[in-house]
Amino acid sequence: MKLLLIRAIDPPSGAERWAPVGGGIEPGETTHEAAAREAYEEAGLIGLAPGPVVWLRDHTYTWDGRVFDVHEQWLLCKVKTFDPVPAQLTASEARSVRGYRWWAAAEMAGSSRTFFPPDLGTHFEMLLANGAPAVPVDIGARG
Repeated sequence: MKLLLIRAIDPPSGAERWAPVGGGIEPGETTHEAAAREAYEEAGLIGLAPGPVVWLRDHTYTWDGRVFDVHEQWLLCKVKTFDPVPAQLTASEARSVRGYRWWAAAEMAGSSRTFFPPDLGTHFEMLLANGAPAVPVDIGARG
């Protein structure tokens, strides 16, 4: 099993990171509706049926000159491998998205690339080994 990640470059700093598809919840949306919308906007995936929330994370980070203080809910979304093509990127995303790649947990662990969060490969490996947790796991404030 592999995880789809977006290669993005922070415009002001030039720093690269690999991060999953995702984003904010719009007013009136559920977490699952937001996940399906973001999958379409950022990767062109139509009809995503998100599964359970598996991870939670609260943290603050800076991207494209803006500070974000976020509460993340990571959902398990099983799909067949596809070639992502963004359908509706924001202006900030269009400036920073440089590509996509399906990553195996072992590939992330052995890579010198920057992942968001930094220990994403370890968390993914545990998810694959143990399945979805009964209660979402707090994966910490790192990253």
